[in-house]
Amino acid sequence: MPNEHILGNFERSDGKERIIVVRRSDGLTTYRKQSRSTGSDVWDAAGPDCGIYDDEGAARAEAEARVWWLAAAASAG
Repeated sequence: MPNEHILGNFERSDGKERIIVVRRSDGLTTYRKQSRSTGSDVWDAAGPDCGIYDDEGAARAEAEARVWWLAAAASAG
């Protein structure tokens, strides 16, 4: 989407999915899920906004709380 900026991403250990944290054009922040097909190096289009947050820290914290594999990685590390 125009005027958006990816602030960071978290990739699942098997490489099939990632979470991207995005600063939207309105200045708010969200996270989105992105997948790729088996055997492909290209990411599919990102899914819809998963909540709207005031800042990057809040979006990251919410993603860690809601995405099972991200929550597991956060608690392990």
